[in-house]
Amino acid sequence: MERQRNNNSFENKTEQEDLALLIESAELPEESSVKEHCIYRVPQKVRQIKEAAYTPRVVSIGPFHHGEKRLKLMEPLKLGYLKSFLQGTGLTSQYCISKLKEWELGIRNCYAESIPLESDVFLKMILIDAGFIIELFLRYCDVRNWVKRDPLFLKPWLAEDVAHDLILLENQLPFLVLEGLFNLATANFVTADLPTFLQLTLNYFADLNPQKLQPDGVSLRHFTDLLRKFYLPPSEGLQERSEVGNILDHLYTASELVEAGLRFKVDKTKKCLLELQYHKGVLTMPRLDVSDRTEFHLRNIVAFEQAHYSSETYITDYLKVLDFLVDTDKDVNVLVHKGIITTLLGDSNEVATMINRLCSNLIQPNMNLEYLFICKQLNDFYDKPVNKWKAGMIRNYFDTPVKTATSIAAMVLLILTAIQTVCTVIPLVKSN
Repeated sequence: MERQRNNNSFENKTEQEDLALLIESAELPEESSVKEHCIYRVPQKVRQIKEAAYTPRVVSIGPFHHGEKRLKLMEPLKLGYLKSFLQGTGLTSQYCISKLKEWELGIRNCYAESIPLESDVFLKMILIDAGFIIELFLRYCDVRNWVKRDPLFLKPWLAEDVAHDLILLENQLPFLVLEGLFNLATANFVTADLPTFLQLTLNYFADLNPQKLQPDGVSLRHFTDLLRKFYLPPSEGLQERSEVGNILDHLYTASELVEAGLRFKVDKTKKCLLELQYHKGVLTMPRLDVSDRTEFHLRNIVAFEQAHYSSETYITDYLKVLDFLVDTDKDVNVLVHKGIITTLLGDSNEVATMINRLCSNLIQPNMNLEYLFICKQLNDFYDKPVNKWKAGMIRNYFDTPVKTATSIAAMVLLILTAIQTVCTVIPLVKSN
């Protein structure tokens, strides 16, 4: 027994020494490199809710999905695009790699985890992916000349899947790399008509840009960051949302608010979803168009906000308010009837489920004060005794066709009974 105890003591001592060596050799991340992070993996607890929303369909961009077997079919096409890019600009792959080598540390620091690829492999991957994207955007800008001979444009479904993959958070290259290579390629082209890479980018994603965001003053980290900017209001609108308060813990649903007499109104003049307004019993909201890609876009934006903009969760705040307003298909129908939601999905239940799951497993320590104030006004409106009584009457007697018919029948019966009583009493009174 004593020998066994001694052996255990020796093993524990060895384990402790090994642990001490591991701790001593561990490298703490430098604060400067952490601040450069802008490309993240989606946390598993969020990803598991809808895996497909964060996973590329056909093309891998950057290191997180590099080498996945199902995405290798696009590698020859990417190489072909890179070759076309280099031939069209006169650059050589060796020169591009040498420039990327100068930028390598900054590129790696953009990723929120260590990339286990040797330098040569990493830089080759970056060049292929960047060349593919730049050439794609150039061809898209001149689509009429490419539509009948480009492998992507000949297959609209493939072009759509590529565009989808380019906005996923885990499928990004730093925008400065793309812009840097493009500037190298165009340095010797002296022409006033040459677009910037940001202009090419806005042109490629034009159908996702309802507010017509212009390149002036726009600074990007990557395409997911651009997608988020498409949803944001002008800078002065952001300033109003810069102050934050406590988290929203309660808001009555759209159907409950309507039962209490609140009016919902769609604002057709505003293209920014975030611009909610409440005034004297009327909540005005811009229109939300729901389609198959809506959930994919919003999920990646929210994941980016969670990782990078923890104190500026503007899109998450909007979705949290919407999540409170929409609990069931009944609430969706209220907003659809008012034109606030338009949907291409199957039914209202599907829309309600999508909205309710968008904020699942998220950490939201605060919300902007503007939304908190609006929600307080909505709750106060419902809690007024007369409005609460009205809501109770509608819910108890008029919220379904059967209840409405039964209530009307009861009212008619009551009125007829009263008339009959009056008609019976009047002759008696006259006879007296």
